[in-house]
Amino acid sequence: MSMDFGSFLIQLLSGLSRGMMLFLLSAGLSLIFGVMNILNFAHATLWLLGGYITFSLYTALATQFEPSLLLLVPAVLGSTAILFVVGWLLERFLIRRMYGRELPEQLLLTFALILIIGDLIKMIWGVQNRRIVLPIEAWPVFDSFINPYLFVIIGSGAVVATFLWWFLARTRIGKIVRAAVYSRDMVSALGIRIPTIYAMVFALGVAIAGFSAGVFLPIIPIGLGLDMDLIIQCFAVVVIGGFGSIAGTLVASLLVGIVYSFSVLIWPDGALAVIFVILVAVLIWRPYGLFGTEMRS
Repeated sequence: MSMDFGSFLIQLLSGLSRGMMLFLLSAGLSLIFGVMNILNFAHATLWLLGGYITFSLYTALATQFEPSLLLLVPAVLGSTAILFVVGWLLERFLIRRMYGRELPEQLLLTFALILIIGDLIKMIWGVQNRRIVLPIEAWPVFDSFINPYLFVIIGSGAVVATFLWWFLARTRIGKIVRAAVYSRDMVSALGIRIPTIYAMVFALGVAIAGFSAGVFLPIIPIGLGLDMDLIIQCFAVVVIGGFGSIAGTLVASLLVGIVYSFSVLIWPDGALAVIFVILVAVLIWRPYGLFGTEMRS
């Protein structure tokens, strides 16, 4: 089908923003598995919880001040901090008991968390979808219009990717985290408490999910069930990029986002299937993903 430059640019920006949203959600999942060997199936449900918390914080602020994009910043940061604490507590009292357990046991525990958190959301927020409506005017681009908030999403993803690179590559704690991936026993022998490192990593991964939910809210309403749709796409992204590889997660997220955006125009009913075709092709070519390595035993 023919496409003018304006339409191409809009689809590209849409794909980049969708890719960054997938990265923001998948980065924590990949980080947790890469360091801890824990497959957190409840990651997207924790993301959903972060979205509802962000909505409540923003609504409380909007009743005191004029609704604006600036109010979203403290709401998102507040939700991120709350999810960090939630992640720390979950690791301390539940996840810590799963180290060394088989994958089915991990999935059973994290699936139970999905049910518990889902019921908690129903009790507090009900079953209605929630969305933050910001007073933002669309920008004219050639013969079409584009939502400038897409640049906020793309920028947020770039900031988180840069932060994770700096944290893992340049800080002492980050280097300890990377060392723990390859040799937990050696790191422990140096007097470093592995449980503390794991608690911090799990909390950080959940906090990133909370951050991404807040960034997501002004674009698409969140509601019960959305987490189950997204977790499948996130697993596809993490497998394509390679479990535990933040760079691989970023590349795979952008690839999936852009391919999905253009596939919607060409084959709307099969756009999601195209993603899994890519997944199968990558698994055949590189079983450990584009940037992954053989999983630790």
